[in-house]
Amino acid sequence: VPAPRMTPVELTTARLLLNQPGECDVDTITEHCQDPLFERFVTTPWPYRREHAEGFVRDYVPTGWASDEECTWAIRGAAGSADREGKLLGVIGWVRRHSMIGYWLGAPHRRRGIMSDAVTAVVDWVFREGHADAVGWECVTGNDASARTARTAGFTFTGIAPLSMPLRDGRTRPEGWHAVLAATDDRSIKQGWPV
Repeated sequence: VPAPRMTPVELTTARLLLNQPGECDVDTITEHCQDPLFERFVTTPWPYRREHAEGFVRDYVPTGWASDEECTWAIRGAAGSADREGKLLGVIGWVRRHSMIGYWLGAPHRRRGIMSDAVTAVVDWVFREGHADAVGWECVTGNDASARTARTAGFTFTGIAPLSMPLRDGRTRPEGWHAVLAATDDRSIKQGWPV
């Protein structure tokens, strides 16, 4: 019996639409991924080229959904939002094997609460559909923006340890900040975060 194939899921909030990245997003992804912060904090290839974005939307994202191993969404402005409807603002994903969430936002769209809304939409979906009882988060130590987002979404900081997933070289596991959000947790901001 063949394994079930996951159909991409669309999620919405009052101001965001989350759906599968596609060919129309290649140029925007390429542009956002030129940010020097990506070299230090994100696992995307570096230097980032257009062919990386093409492979991401043509192969990586569809394979993740089809195999039910990784769900990846484009974060877009919803109809009536302050952002141009449908424009890609960033990307968010959830890896089933680790029940781990990861995300990035284009530089022009940061510090507006967009990613906190997207994180809440994704973890709510994970819990509502019964995919996991908890969602983990990690980042390279010093990625204050990512930590602020997880803290705002109600995650509990669990400490500093090597990252569970290696960086772009496939081997390096630097020290990282770790946190978790259980389905039974309230979403209040928890104490103990390093930022």
